[in-house]
Amino acid sequence: MQRDTRKGTALALLASAQWGATGVWVALLRDLPTGTTLVFRFLTATLLLTVVLALARAFRRPSRAALEGGVLLAAYYVLATVGFYLSDVVTVSLLVATSPFFVMLLRLLRREGLHGREVIGGLLAFAGVAVVMLLGEAGESQGNLAGDLCGLGAALVMALYSRAGDRLRGQGWNVVWIACTLGLLVSVPFADPTGTAPDAGQWGLFLGLAAFSTLAPGYLYPLACQHINATSATVVRLSTPFFTALFALLVLGSALGVQHLLGAPLVLLGVYLTLPR
Repeated sequence: MQRDTRKGTALALLASAQWGATGVWVALLRDLPTGTTLVFRFLTATLLLTVVLALARAFRRPSRAALEGGVLLAAYYVLATVGFYLSDVVTVSLLVATSPFFVMLLRLLRREGLHGREVIGGLLAFAGVAVVMLLGEAGESQGNLAGDLCGLGAALVMALYSRAGDRLRGQGWNVVWIACTLGLLVSVPFADPTGTAPDAGQWGLFLGLAAFSTLAPGYLYPLACQHINATSATVVRLSTPFFTALFALLVLGSALGVQHLLGAPLVLLGVYLTLPR
């Protein structure tokens, strides 16, 4: 049992680190238009996953729940990518991490009972989000605000996705493939038809974004949940903003701002308290 816990925690941490790198990949691709980055992110991921599933003969007939999950996951990928484009990557990563807070709000709307601890956590998370957004760089307030709102939208969509729960069991790769294919179809109209194709270096970045931060964590995180419960895995996922900050510092040279130092503890503590025990 202890060995399973260690293995599950390690897998969840690895997935968290891979998701944490997403904003850095996108930041390195900002020379390209947003629509172009979306198209080639989804195109690369779809082609890679199609080859892998074909070789492994792992294609399965998607269930209705898988189709619904794919739509939500595609929306999550689009919103998170646009958010990373328009705002600070650490800020957006923190906002995306508030998805358990939105799960709590959805429970409230459904008139499900909430514990006092969850209410306190929700208030702390809300205060942390307000600090992060209000103390952001004033010089880029309009762009930052749009990016921050996309980050919050991604958190809301992930909350809706997480509500699917056991209905997606055994459909993981179907959901990811549907999400990437649908994301590609939705993004194509927004790509610049007169733009130049990515160069060799940018193709390398797209390959890393697709394999390392899209497909791999999509496989590893459900695998982690087979060894530890979903709540524990969600707690481990709270480390994603820390990995984002680390990668941003090492790769982009971006240091944490005052808004991160003040808001991050409130956000993460609040989200932790909203998680079910």
